[in-house]
Amino acid sequence: MDLNDLYSQHQLSLMRADATPSRLARTKHFATAGAFANKVLAYQRSIGAAASGGWLRSRETPDWSAAKPMTK
Repeated sequence: MDLNDLYSQHQLSLMRADATPSRLARTKHFATAGAFANKVLAYQRSIGAAASGGWLRSRETPDWSAAKPMTK
């Protein structure tokens, strides 16, 4: 498993969510980011990585929707 790729895809999804004015697209990007985060967490836990606890806390999605006007 390529963790760097998973981390990268997770971050790209969060950036896409932040950049879109569409509520629907934002929701889809957050869902995609969540799926990547779950893969990272599952892998870390499967190998007993100490970082898994920190990843769980850091993957909580902030409510960015309040900071940006929505369209569509």
